[in-house]
Amino acid sequence: MRSRPKARMRTRICATGWVFIISFVLLLLAAWNTGANLLYIITGGTGSFILVSLALTGNGLRRLDVTREGPSAVHRAEKFPVTVRIENHNWLLPVTSLRIERQQAPGQSAAYVLRVPARRAVVVRMTEMFEKRGVHALPEIVLVSAFPFGLFERRRSVPDTSEVVVYPRIFSVRANLLEQLPGACPMPMITIGDGDEFFSLREYIPGDDVRHVAWRASARRGTLLVKEMARETSRYIVFVIDTQQRLEIDRYDEHFEEVIEIVASLAVGLLGKQYTVAIATPNYVLVGGEGKTQERRILDTLARVMQDEATPPGFAWFSPGEECGRASYVFASPDPQQWGSRGPRMGTWILDPREAVRA
Repeated sequence: MRSRPKARMRTRICATGWVFIISFVLLLLAAWNTGANLLYIITGGTGSFILVSLALTGNGLRRLDVTREGPSAVHRAEKFPVTVRIENHNWLLPVTSLRIERQQAPGQSAAYVLRVPARRAVVVRMTEMFEKRGVHALPEIVLVSAFPFGLFERRRSVPDTSEVVVYPRIFSVRANLLEQLPGACPMPMITIGDGDEFFSLREYIPGDDVRHVAWRASARRGTLLVKEMARETSRYIVFVIDTQQRLEIDRYDEHFEEVIEIVASLAVGLLGKQYTVAIATPNYVLVGGEGKTQERRILDTLARVMQDEATPPGFAWFSPGEECGRASYVFASPDPQQWGSRGPRMGTWILDPREAVRA
């Protein structure tokens, strides 16, 4: 079971509360100076009002159990929904007039709950957004209550250990430059019924064209089988990314993020055309694959790629793998002086993000 961080409680005096406190002090001084019973009665009533407000304000916040659920992965600068479930463990008293704020934006309400009945739960929805790529915890939220009189405000911080993988942004880019890369041998692209040669058999899925059913094989197996054909059109692309940290280059952080986003966009576009795509960095190599599963792996890998000052300069660390003879290599560097220049291998080049025009 996941351990929950300990919540923190704070109390703040509102502007109305300061007015009551100052009024109480002035009335107390006037009562001492004059000795008038009426002033003592008014002073006692004012002090009692302040004490009752302090005792009741946010009294039920400690008995609230807050859980949040959000997506496991999102794209950078993309708003995503988060579900907040607030359960009241008080046996008798409800919690009324509850505001939800973000820790980094105090005073700005992200959501509002009118009432959480005793021994009941309510669910509210709010939106979040991450400006940076990587793996982040959900932003800390704060439960705020000034009920019943608005003199004091009780605040309870609710941290969360849930992590969200933030993918790089994906753009529609011009990928025809990659389609003309030299050195890539053809690889079979699976199609159904219209390819050049037989590839395999698979079970029938509702919606498949009955003309592609292998009737003899289906009769032997006792279940409908569909022929898959292969067409020699697909290729193998390996993106090699330089992650060395070079702070002496102007706007290096921006260039680094731009390169990561261009690589992600090109990889997703090529996977959609049934290319085999792999990723290589100094600290990790993602083997080639196809389809949506490989797309998620690539985006997860690129979400975790960070600058590293211990990385060897340039692409000195790179060593081609077993796919060397059948793959095209695209080298990506955040150094603008290298964009468009020759790569470290014969027939390769270093990606120029300016040529991958966003559609």
